[in-house]
Amino acid sequence: MDFCRSVDRIDGPGYLFELSIIPWDTEIFGYRVAQIDRIELVSNVSEIQGVDALTRWLTEHEVKLASCRLPSRSLRESMLLEQAGFRFVEMVYSPSLSPLPETEEQAGEIVFSPVVEDEVSEVESIAGTAFMTGRFILDHRLEAEASHRRYRKWVRNALLDSRQKIFTAKIGASMIGFFIFEEKSDGSVYWHLTAMSPDWQGKGLGMKVWAGMVALHRENGAAKIETTISAHNTAVMNIYAGLGFRFSSPSMTFHWAPPIER
Repeated sequence: MDFCRSVDRIDGPGYLFELSIIPWDTEIFGYRVAQIDRIELVSNVSEIQGVDALTRWLTEHEVKLASCRLPSRSLRESMLLEQAGFRFVEMVYSPSLSPLPETEEQAGEIVFSPVVEDEVSEVESIAGTAFMTGRFILDHRLEAEASHRRYRKWVRNALLDSRQKIFTAKIGASMIGFFIFEEKSDGSVYWHLTAMSPDWQGKGLGMKVWAGMVALHRENGAAKIETTISAHNTAVMNIYAGLGFRFSSPSMTFHWAPPIER
């Protein structure tokens, strides 16, 4: 979802940063939101200069919120972020499934189909209410409603992205969830955003819905499914584990957010 963003490179003695302003998050939050895409440190050089360069860039660009995701073993880099005022928010996992199995769980009455125009507002409504463990909601310093707006906007952005598809999951006329995914040229599928409607959560349907999408991708010839999930979302982690997804080492998410006038 990175539309027309340019990446700045800060290259100094012992450090390298690649950073960018995120246009769609900036629009949603109403102030400048940035992302650190890359950090490299030379082992025998002090982090202090890197801290100064990073905070100077954030100040010069009038950033009010910045995020960075690091591999869980990048402790030196994480300590640099902490020196610069970043705070840990969550761990995330990137589970994958390959090859796609013939799932024992049956979707039964659940029907999956591409979204149509008159269903988009309902998908947006689900997206705006289903997520309670997202990093922008977990960070108490931020406006929770902005996070909900972000998920609703995510649906609209996916519609504008020719690489992505939105499929709904229904029981009869009731939409119980949706999947936003991308079919890649290497035969893999990436699940960008997946959700169950709050009205249908807690009814024992999660495994059937996710297993049904796995079966659909398998029928369409996919060789692998990948996604990213928050470690706070234990319910969905159990679903992925139950379907046979493999979990690699997690990543750490950090936020930098100076006091924001509301």
